[in-house]
Amino acid sequence: RRGGAQRMAYPPVVAGGAAANIIHYSRNDKTVPAGQLVTMDAGCELHGYASDITRSWPVSGQFSSAQRDVYEAVLEVHRKCEAGCVVGNTLRDLHSYSVAALCEVIRQFGLSESQYRRFYPHALGHWLGLDTHDAALVSLSSPMQPGVVLTIEPGLYFPDTHDVPKELRGVAIRLEDDILIQEDGPTVLTKDIPIHPDEVSSLVGTTKLP
Repeated sequence: RRGGAQRMAYPPVVAGGAAANIIHYSRNDKTVPAGQLVTMDAGCELHGYASDITRSWPVSGQFSSAQRDVYEAVLEVHRKCEAGCVVGNTLRDLHSYSVAALCEVIRQFGLSESQYRRFYPHALGHWLGLDTHDAALVSLSSPMQPGVVLTIEPGLYFPDTHDVPKELRGVAIRLEDDILIQEDGPTVLTKDIPIHPDEVSSLVGTTKLP
């Protein structure tokens, strides 16, 4: 409301460490120590229209080498999928691209891409409007049209289990922005929310609420 919104669009999802592997984690009863990441999925409403944004950041303000590798891999896929939000493309096709790209990342981390659903267990995005998932009846195979708004939210989630490289255990990154389809290309409606890892790190512990 400080920024002019009227209400939350949905209950925020805030998870730290391995709890961020739970996509809709809601217990909110854990202390997140330095060295771990926090993922926040939150949005607000204005005049009935919803927003839906997700960012991940290190509690200490500094990414470990492995955390940054995962972050930058997800960010690269995120940006390429954003660029693909053009008239005529489909969300299903973009999701298929994101699966292929993240499977390659999973393989590079020494894990089996055949198990990619363990590490990327959700869709790339969804339509956005008067509801956070608006409208569920519109197929993901529907061609994008000018005026359509959707989310792009690739992610990678590595459980804290013995078969995952130690440096990746408990690392979860999801990056989500809201995209407006226009004739001349996509407009990122949430572009003012920092997403580059250096910008994110510089904000931790320094931002003051008005």
